[in-house]
Amino acid sequence: MLRIAIYSRKSVETDTGESIKNQIAICKRYFERENEKCRFEIFEDEGFSGKNTDRPDFKRMMQLVKIKQFDIVAVYKVDRIARNIVDFVNVFDKLEKLNVKLVSVTEGFDPSTPIGKMMMMLLASFAEMERMNIAQRVKDNMKELAKLGHWSGGTVPTGYSVEKVKEGGKEVSYLKKEREAGDVKEMFKKYSAGYTAFEIHKYFKLKGLKYNPKTIYGILTNPTYLEATKQSVEYLMNSGYTVYGEPNGCGFLPYNRRPRYNGIKGWKDKNKLVGVSKHEAVVNLDLWISVQNQLKGKTVAPHPHESSFTFLTGGIMKCRCGSGMGVSPSSQRKNGTRRYYFTCSGKRYRQEGCNNLSLRVDYAENKINTFLECMSDKKKLVEYCNKNRKKSTAVFDIKTINKKIASNSKAIESLVDKMILLSKDASKPLVARIENLTQENNALKEERLKLEREKLFSANDKANINLLYNSIKQFLVTESMEEKRRLSKIIFDKIIWDSDKNELHVFLKQ
Repeated sequence: MLRIAIYSRKSVETDTGESIKNQIAICKRYFERENEKCRFEIFEDEGFSGKNTDRPDFKRMMQLVKIKQFDIVAVYKVDRIARNIVDFVNVFDKLEKLNVKLVSVTEGFDPSTPIGKMMMMLLASFAEMERMNIAQRVKDNMKELAKLGHWSGGTVPTGYSVEKVKEGGKEVSYLKKEREAGDVKEMFKKYSAGYTAFEIHKYFKLKGLKYNPKTIYGILTNPTYLEATKQSVEYLMNSGYTVYGEPNGCGFLPYNRRPRYNGIKGWKDKNKLVGVSKHEAVVNLDLWISVQNQLKGKTVAPHPHESSFTFLTGGIMKCRCGSGMGVSPSSQRKNGTRRYYFTCSGKRYRQEGCNNLSLRVDYAENKINTFLECMSDKKKLVEYCNKNRKKSTAVFDIKTINKKIASNSKAIESLVDKMILLSKDASKPLVARIENLTQENNALKEERLKLEREKLFSANDKANINLLYNSIKQFLVTESMEEKRRLSKIIFDKIIWDSDKNELHVFLKQ
């Protein structure tokens, strides 16, 4: 009996000849004409694009293919598998290695022959070209919408909502100004007056409003809020934008500020464009230019701050909540000096603030100096590293892990046997269970590998210990803050502060 997986896919369900139902029916008839005994299992992905293989039923089918459940994978056309030649070749190679035949029932060739295989690759190439053409048409349409000032979709800018209106017999979308636009104008004014994004964030937080610094930076650089005048058009063009439409005193609508590359959003693009829209603007050109001048030279996401007041910098200090800890000054004391504290950065952004107390920098440094003096005894350093290594491993030892993997593998085999007797719907819980057991086994195998690596000190372990030991000795004798900071990055993986226990948990780099 031939075991046949029929795979069908359609981006949008229609009543045309290529609907899901028709694809399945044609595939079944193709095999039933040639073979009396066939067992079919149907896999359907409705509403999924062929641009990649991240489709639920396709992945389920490939999992069953791996465990030798099918002799043939049948499709209406090869582009049902993928419209991307790289994905298609990868899938085809997997099937070939598993001795599973791929059959395209309407394109009439045998992929087991050289000419048939070549034809499959050729058709897959055409499918990818078609997909790219469709994507380009969508992109061009979005550009045309931007040129007309129509909202083309995506995340709605802060301070606006989307309003649909009839225009020329068609429904189009525009932005409509909302109450939050007042907050946006306040951000521009405050930044122009010298406030930082973080200070603006704190200002709004006191009013019960949540705008984190990155959001504020995004707002301050978004031309959606700028009034469209002759001067502002000229300014944007000089800033690298292509501008469509005549100035009308409304706002602009940007497009391609963050283009996608292989599905991932980028940050900069040479082909930025804006269209003059019909939504109400928030700021005039003078305020916009003032803010842009303030922004020059500032970065949205700086590297961990290298404080000049402590050697524990570069992201070493961590709060028990998982956030980093930055250095903050206290108010000036009567003698004109300030104290410095490590403060959880998570308190700035979390809806429910972290309750871990701040830690005085001098207190932390004294504790760490004492710790390093103790670690300058090599025997104690080795003991400490071994102790932490044991703490970091799982509760199970290697023997227990092996037993658990064997038990899970046996359970998977049993579930696969049961699935053969069940329908697609009835087998879904079993497939989910198989996936869970497989994931658990993968995690156990990783843990086993970790334990095996940590079982004995290797030559590499000894080299790491020697590097740690020499760096600690050097740290204790140097007077240079810059050198201490450099050595801290070699010595420490992280240091976690827990104010409830009044403890610093030190993790060395091993």
